[in-house]
Amino acid sequence: MNSIHISHLDEVKSTNDFSIDLIKNNISFNGIVISDVQIKGRGRYGNKWISHKGNIFCSIYKEVKNHKDIYDAQFKSLRIVKKYLLKSGIQNTIIKIKKPNDILVKYKKICGILVESIRYRKNLYLIVGIGLNLIQSPKIKYYKTTYANKYTKKKIEKLSFVNFIKQNIKNF
Repeated sequence: MNSIHISHLDEVKSTNDFSIDLIKNNISFNGIVISDVQIKGRGRYGNKWISHKGNIFCSIYKEVKNHKDIYDAQFKSLRIVKKYLLKSGIQNTIIKIKKPNDILVKYKKICGILVESIRYRKNLYLIVGIGLNLIQSPKIKYYKTTYANKYTKKKIEKLSFVNFIKQNIKNF
């Protein structure tokens, strides 16, 4: 597999959109985009992802063989993020995967995942956007939210998350 390109940005409209631009501009075809602030993050069905500074906003992008790989990435990415949360010290008994794209802790949303794909120059690319509430959670009218550092003894750092994702990129 090609080397993994890491883009760390201060601010971006959307990490998924930035990933797509990297592909379409022939800059990178395999990598991770992480931003301190995301001003137009989105979820499924065009829903807005509320992005508080200090939380994790990232996208993983890579070439895939077929649409089954894209379908499988939805559930693989949920399991990978759950594995990271467990590794960080959050108890297994309080973490739940809520298909198709959320992770809950104590029945409150902590993470959302948006899987997209594009075809560029006859190749198929997977883009997996991950929004993880790390240090604070947004107040949302229709469901409860929470954040990861509320449940850990040692504070989770963004860099440790990026390193974990980098080690697991082949599993997406």
